[in-house]
Amino acid sequence: MRVPIVCTCLLLQVLAGYSQVPAIYDVIIQEIMPKPSPVAGLPPYEYIELRNVSAAPVQLQNWHLVVNKRDVLLPTCLLQPDSLLLLCPIAAVSSYNIPNIRGLDRFPALPDDSGLVVLYDQNKKVMHAIAYNQSWYGNSRLSKGGYSLEMINAAFPCSGKINWCASPAPASGTPGKPNAAAAATTDDTRPDLLYAVVTDSMHVLLQFSKTLDSTLAADPARYQVNGGINVAAVVVVPPLFNLVQLQLSAAIQSQQVYTLDTRGLADCKGLESGIKTAVTLGLPQQPAVFDVVLNELLFYPPAGVPEFIELYNRSNKVIDLQQLRICARKQDGSLGTVKNIAPAGRLLMPGKLVALTTDAALLCSHYTCKARENIQEVNSLPSMPMAEGQLVLLRSDSTVIDELHYTDGQHFPLASALQGISLERLNTELPTSNGDNWHSAAATAGYATPGWPNSQQWPQEGEQTTITVMPAVFSPDGDGIADLAQLTWQLPAPGCVANVTIFDAQGKPVRFLARNILLGNTGYLRWDGSGENAVVLPSGIYIFFIEIFNLKGHVKRWKRTVVMARKLN
Repeated sequence: MRVPIVCTCLLLQVLAGYSQVPAIYDVIIQEIMPKPSPVAGLPPYEYIELRNVSAAPVQLQNWHLVVNKRDVLLPTCLLQPDSLLLLCPIAAVSSYNIPNIRGLDRFPALPDDSGLVVLYDQNKKVMHAIAYNQSWYGNSRLSKGGYSLEMINAAFPCSGKINWCASPAPASGTPGKPNAAAAATTDDTRPDLLYAVVTDSMHVLLQFSKTLDSTLAADPARYQVNGGINVAAVVVVPPLFNLVQLQLSAAIQSQQVYTLDTRGLADCKGLESGIKTAVTLGLPQQPAVFDVVLNELLFYPPAGVPEFIELYNRSNKVIDLQQLRICARKQDGSLGTVKNIAPAGRLLMPGKLVALTTDAALLCSHYTCKARENIQEVNSLPSMPMAEGQLVLLRSDSTVIDELHYTDGQHFPLASALQGISLERLNTELPTSNGDNWHSAAATAGYATPGWPNSQQWPQEGEQTTITVMPAVFSPDGDGIADLAQLTWQLPAPGCVANVTIFDAQGKPVRFLARNILLGNTGYLRWDGSGENAVVLPSGIYIFFIEIFNLKGHVKRWKRTVVMARKLN
């Protein structure tokens, strides 16, 4: 039987418009222009670029594009495999010489500073979501406008900030073209469990460091709470899937601390954490005055590095940071703009720390963040002048919890430069207002300890000085066994300065390991067996000569011997 030509044409049209049901991340958001002005090379319009990374065409008709809470339906468009679609205001279409472009009558405006962009299919199923902010540019100058944000590797759509950057294209963006930032990068980060929020005695909200596999995370058997409490139900909160809400089988009790463990949770690429899989939690209580204190601050950061303020919970209460605010006190005594610390909530357990900063990744790229989960990103911090300022920690009802009047004069007097050095609290039991209760962070700790115990602290009763060099014999041959000699110390007081010189067996100085370096109460220095200017030294006996002094003029000296062995050729 012959098929009429008209029917054949209709059939071809139907087949051309055919698309299979897409899976999550088949179509992704791969470039956005939140702040087109001041113009750096492209037309002054916002845009969002989509990419079909699947092997089949995808029909976008009646899909939803949502920016924050503004929702717009997408027009008919059959997006072919590995192809792009540029979405922009109707008025902007003629400004781009791009074949695959659609102007939207009600284009959802992209906020300049931060925003949530979500792509849903026609059934309101999440296909992709990003929550961007200015730190994604990786450069404060580029974040001021005119540059787009580009995804680096489309193979990692749920990696968030580490997979985005400001466009390196000469035109400051690549609308309708392959991303200039595209690179074959990897992502070995894991979905770590950062902290918990107890919304009530029957519900717990868990915050993870990245997007989870929502199918795995929805299984109640993957969560366990001590005290005989089971998890009755789980909701993996869309659209980012990095929040998990748990409904408990029984209420948690006041003034009790619980441990919640997770197992087998993975990100959207199947990587499991394996390490940071548990948190402690409890019912939060209202903080009293001096329950939470200011513990460390960086008010004169290096160029391009954000400031931070660290808090310490010195009480035996579970504190919800949602109850706390922070601000500066003006010179006339009035309070400056009050900043929320954690609008969505976050538990600060007894004896724990949290450091507040505007860009955790940037802060931790400069300083050693030994507990990344203790770094809390905030939209902004109070003003902290370099010479002098005043910080106020308040409860949500405006009760002052703690207050610090700081000056650069509280830094260590022998410090040659103050930029990049934090001010650490020495004793959480002494008043915050006591100027002698603050000290410069140790050079051996990297000049700051965000989210980690302070390098400078008043000693505990009975503490004594100990100086050791281990191992007694080391071999710097790169085999991973005893490659370094480590000088370790424990000092009974803050504010000690050290000179460390290494001598050979003939008494000749071969390496100046430290010169007038500010020490912490505890710490270490390592020697790789090389001399000055990386000169390779022979095997033999070497002597560490350690001289430590303080501002009171007290000087102590030690000698410690070590043997360096090298393999014979």
